[in-house]
Amino acid sequence: MEPQKWCKFMELAAAGEGLIPIIRLLSETCGRPAILCDLTLRILAGNIPDHNTPAIGDYFIVQLPEKPVEDIFYSGSFREESREIPFLMVTVGETVPYGYIFLLGVDADWHLYREPLKAASLAAMIELSRMVIARETERRYRNEFIYDILYNNLPNREAMVNRGRLWGWDLTQPHLVVVLSLDLEERRPEDEALWERWRQVVQHHLKQRVSRAILADRSDQLILLVPVASGEKGVSKGQVAGLVDFLQKTTSSHLEGRTFCAGVGRFYENVADLYRAYQEAKVALEITRLLRRRGTLTFYDELGALRLIFNNGEQELMDYYEETLGAIQKYDDEHNTNLMETLAAYLYSSADYQRAANSMYIHVNTLRYRLKKIEEILGQDLRRIDVLVNLYTAFQVKIMLEK
Repeated sequence: MEPQKWCKFMELAAAGEGLIPIIRLLSETCGRPAILCDLTLRILAGNIPDHNTPAIGDYFIVQLPEKPVEDIFYSGSFREESREIPFLMVTVGETVPYGYIFLLGVDADWHLYREPLKAASLAAMIELSRMVIARETERRYRNEFIYDILYNNLPNREAMVNRGRLWGWDLTQPHLVVVLSLDLEERRPEDEALWERWRQVVQHHLKQRVSRAILADRSDQLILLVPVASGEKGVSKGQVAGLVDFLQKTTSSHLEGRTFCAGVGRFYENVADLYRAYQEAKVALEITRLLRRRGTLTFYDELGALRLIFNNGEQELMDYYEETLGAIQKYDDEHNTNLMETLAAYLYSSADYQRAANSMYIHVNTLRYRLKKIEEILGQDLRRIDVLVNLYTAFQVKIMLEK
């Protein structure tokens, strides 16, 4: 590509003309339609007159290529009606990704378009970095205010409500606190782009679903303050469950099947009590993650005995487990049996003999025989609800200890 073309791209970036002129110049230089998307694949600019691709603001439904064809260039295709359209893609930004540029209709001759794409990517990075700086400044101040609420750092309710009005929030209305976390084995440096993309996806779709919801982020978690119209448990929980299910589907769609866990604190009428709901939501989330329940929504007030054992020390939990299930474990080890597995199947089937037997692929009479043996070892009656509760809790402790 001629040096003057590089200069033209840089002139557009320096002048702050916006993203659309940059993509238009790329399209004119290459003679191909072009699209610029953010990390969520929402179209920010495009020059696509001959295609039915979604307009600016819509989402570009495409599978991101995983392996480059050379250096920073990726090749792929997407389906438009009955035909497959190839493209050449480059990520905007190097150490920090800002989005993606797609040059459509490029197949085997992709190497002819490397220089224009590099120039357009650099110009778009300059323009997007300006936009990101402005958004990040607002995001930082918004997060700081929300942290003040969630850590009870403001003097009174009136101060919270008045400051909330500056952001356009009605904090006189009750809110539920929801904490979200992506289901990752552990957060690695290379997951930073994935997490940022997820945050943008949730932010965009949250506003579509609940326009008055408030979003903050901290470390690897997203914090939602969701306004609810009623203090009735069923109503408010139903609202949140519907929202989380919607965000799960959106996350899975945009992040190649990824899921997240969510914890919800109890309902409080007063915004000054949201700091309590936040701590409860974090506990609900942490217990969910300890129990390895991926893609799960957990309400703090439904945790039951798990809330009581969560704050106990490891030694106390080990003692409880040994006192409750240790004898069964010892018998299995000495006799090469699977009574522990049988008991778990029985408990997780809600003490339903047939369901438990089916889950283990054994006859129901075999199950009954094993349960009778368990009663002899424990010296307890498995028909008593208090016995079942203790055993179920001990299994949850076992999972926590293993984690």
